[in-house]
Amino acid sequence: MQVDSGKYNKDQKLYHKLITEIYDKYPEGVHLTPEYAQFVQEDGLRFLIRLARYKFAARQLKKTDRVLEVGSGSGLGSIFMGQHCREIIGLDVKTTEVAEASNINKRDNVRFICEDLFNYDPQEKFDVIVNLDVIEHMSVLAGRNFIHAMSNLLKPTGMLILGSPSIYSYQHQSPLSQASHIHCYDLPELVEQVEKDFGRTLTFSMNDEIVHTGHHKMAWYYYVLGFYPGKTDAK
Repeated sequence: MQVDSGKYNKDQKLYHKLITEIYDKYPEGVHLTPEYAQFVQEDGLRFLIRLARYKFAARQLKKTDRVLEVGSGSGLGSIFMGQHCREIIGLDVKTTEVAEASNINKRDNVRFICEDLFNYDPQEKFDVIVNLDVIEHMSVLAGRNFIHAMSNLLKPTGMLILGSPSIYSYQHQSPLSQASHIHCYDLPELVEQVEKDFGRTLTFSMNDEIVHTGHHKMAWYYYVLGFYPGKTDAK
């Protein structure tokens, strides 16, 4: 297509060439899944906050990492993190969202599988497991078993990145979130669960896009990073 590249550019010829290449590569733009389309249309702030959660996770990855995202949903997070690691598999139980994720994915190092974590048996263990906004959809007992199952899929040097909304944010959550969240955690409670399967943890709080180590009861979201899977004396 013929692109109007404007006229206020330092190197008009080079700028026009580069911007035309972008339009040629993505002539129809990028299509979002219904979940993220709704964010953009009705709640742009929530869209940016969701991406910020994945930005934090992506910053912890190495280019050599093989990553599993448990609860990958409609896939945008896995696709985002695929820029920062060697390979990523997105795992989810929802057939609709796995199909959506596969449809929008253009990265060769990203793929999606419809499977329950408790039934998933990969041939190779992972360097990193990312799990955001999932454990609050389970009872405390199911969440305990869920963390244990993830720890079993990590290499001895592997890392878990677990994220979940705080119990203090519950009354402010959307009707959709409140309808689906079974148990939101206080940070010490979440740490206690992770430390049953990991030898060391690091914790962070999050308000909007800001990640910090401030007072956890004022935070709307928590991260717990787990290290040394299986190396724990916890009973």
